[in-house]
Amino acid sequence: MKRKVSFITFGCKMNQAESQAMAEKLSPHFDIVFEEKMGESDIYVLNTCAVTSEAERKIRQTIRRLKKLNGNSKIIATGCYSISDPEELNKLGADVVLGNFEKKQIDRFLYEEGIYSDKHFWLHNEKYDILVPNEPYDNRTRVFLPIEEGCINSCTFCKIRFLRGLKIVSLPKEEVIKSIEKFIEKGYKEIVLTGTNLGYYGVDNSETLEELLNQIGKRFADKEIRIRITSLYPEIITDNLSAILNAYPIFERHVHLSIQHFSDKILETMNRKYNRKMIYTAIENLRKYDSKFSITCDLIVGFPGEDEKDLGIMFDSIEELKLLKVHSFRYSPREGTVAAKMKNQIPGNEKKARLSQMNKIADLSRENYLNGIIGSKVKVLTENRLKDVFFGYDEYYIPHNVQFHEKKIEKGQFFNTMISSLSKENKGVVSNVL
Repeated sequence: MKRKVSFITFGCKMNQAESQAMAEKLSPHFDIVFEEKMGESDIYVLNTCAVTSEAERKIRQTIRRLKKLNGNSKIIATGCYSISDPEELNKLGADVVLGNFEKKQIDRFLYEEGIYSDKHFWLHNEKYDILVPNEPYDNRTRVFLPIEEGCINSCTFCKIRFLRGLKIVSLPKEEVIKSIEKFIEKGYKEIVLTGTNLGYYGVDNSETLEELLNQIGKRFADKEIRIRITSLYPEIITDNLSAILNAYPIFERHVHLSIQHFSDKILETMNRKYNRKMIYTAIENLRKYDSKFSITCDLIVGFPGEDEKDLGIMFDSIEELKLLKVHSFRYSPREGTVAAKMKNQIPGNEKKARLSQMNKIADLSRENYLNGIIGSKVKVLTENRLKDVFFGYDEYYIPHNVQFHEKKIEKGQFFNTMISSLSKENKGVVSNVL
């Protein structure tokens, strides 16, 4: 009987893709499951995150819980937290600790013990591969395709650049195209391009993200697929990039922007490469070709020195821009970052209150956006079914409850629908099959 290995993934879409790729390496010799947390597996691989202290807390909690449920199971920790503080994870009960480089050869470390994470792997390795999966994570409908790794920014609050590497590694255009072709042949309809910082795609091999997207658009324009981009920074949203995303039907009419704040004062303190005006220009560029183009973003409240004026600027911007969704965070000091040592740190209870206030404004912004698209005809890619209702997303990344009766609808298929109303709690919309 094969031993059972459970992959538990925290954090970003890049981690999900890498967990799937690691699972595929082990699948010939082990029974692979995902997110099994009840102590029933022989080996647990925790692909960790270190973007916030809350993420790290959940990882520590999971290790303690697994050790309590089954002291005989082996725990392998890998990912960003494993580079940030490998000793702590080892002390908590992780039998093997691997970093973001070592995870690429997880099959070599399966029977080892101890810490193997290299904090400076990008300096010690001239060239290393990007982990590209052959299937979606946990048999889901969308497949994540990593095309870039590393970040050379110097944002004062972030330590991920050190954990993912201060060197850019890109998947060559030809390999990206081949991977997409392979996914299409297998019948997958949605492919999500992901990376540490997609704006730096091609810096290492004289290619650019715009060139890649244009080539993808031309090559697959007649295919019934959807290409989604996980996250971009405002300063790279040029008019040309916007035109490309709007020109080809395969590209989702949605972009997730890594904004973090709207106050110029806070953005400068964060050492971001853009200001509020540039954010607005980026969104205007995207919506110039399609007024319904949807925007989701990351925003942080409680950054050191943030005052009522800064909050007002952020809240006004959220409301004005009619954002589809805000991924909101309380500022979390990260050890070793410049921001962690800044004066005027905001107390925890105040950050919590500001987050609650921002979430209310974000909900109103979402409602205003969704109200503006009622009556629109869109194409939904179905995912899950509950009786006579299917759940899925359209090309604007809006979640749908699709009502159907006579027509036969299967998971993983596109259907033309018309949006009829908002769903409960304004989390999405209700639509009918045309």
